[in-house]
Amino acid sequence: MLRSEIQKETGLTRKAIEYYEDKGLIHPQKSENGYRDYSTKDLEILKKVSIFRKLGMSISEINQCISSGGDTLSSVLRKKEHQLEVDEKRKAILEMVVKGESNQLINDKISLLEAEETIYEKLEIAFPGYFGQMLFAAYQPFLNEPLENDGKNSFYKYIDYLDRLPSFELSEEEKKYIEKLSSHFDMETLKDINQAKLDAVNNPEKWMKDNEDAISSYESYKISEEYQNSLMKQIQEKLKNFMKENQYYEIAIPLIRKFSKSYDNYYKKLLKANEQYLNNKYQ
Repeated sequence: MLRSEIQKETGLTRKAIEYYEDKGLIHPQKSENGYRDYSTKDLEILKKVSIFRKLGMSISEINQCISSGGDTLSSVLRKKEHQLEVDEKRKAILEMVVKGESNQLINDKISLLEAEETIYEKLEIAFPGYFGQMLFAAYQPFLNEPLENDGKNSFYKYIDYLDRLPSFELSEEEKKYIEKLSSHFDMETLKDINQAKLDAVNNPEKWMKDNEDAISSYESYKISEEYQNSLMKQIQEKLKNFMKENQYYEIAIPLIRKFSKSYDNYYKKLLKANEQYLNNKYQ
């Protein structure tokens, strides 16, 4: 099937179809003249993708559902239901505040709600603003779990360590740059980006093969004059030096691994994937 037929059948734009192909959701055959031949399976997948996106599912959630044959749909549904329940509880507490209920009663309700918060939500509340935004975004996919009892001691040590750090100073220009950059990323987009990290460590050989051109372009950009003179480079260097000076990698990372089992698992895979990447790079 040609792309025009697929567009007619699904109502998707050309850009959307290209995006879903780039994300590995469909795999059309490419002819010598550059045209793509979409299979019946591609069509059925795109119809599902169209429905799932309208229901607010992220690309990573959709990818998991399709690759599992739909087995993870119930898991996605449970997450959505949980979020709705949390939102309803927050709404109820806010109504109590509006009605002027006692602080004791409100605090009791908030304590119950806090017990259901994810680690990521707790960190966002503890460290709002640029500092938290720059630190926690990288860990977001590993912190969407409740804080378990055996991880509480390490979690609060991590909180205490961060709170004792000197201020991480950003110029007004740097703050505006981060604000502008982050405004283009909603949480669903961030989840998709972080899912790519998980894909990379779960199957590094396949990821490097599938993303060979992107890796090459990124490495070229990193040594380019444009990047070397950019605000991005300036901020990254500033943050890296800040972390080194305050022994972030030696103190914070071991603590995160203790209170987040999923991050600990990712970290172990990351070490292996990084070793494999370096071996391939210098062969």
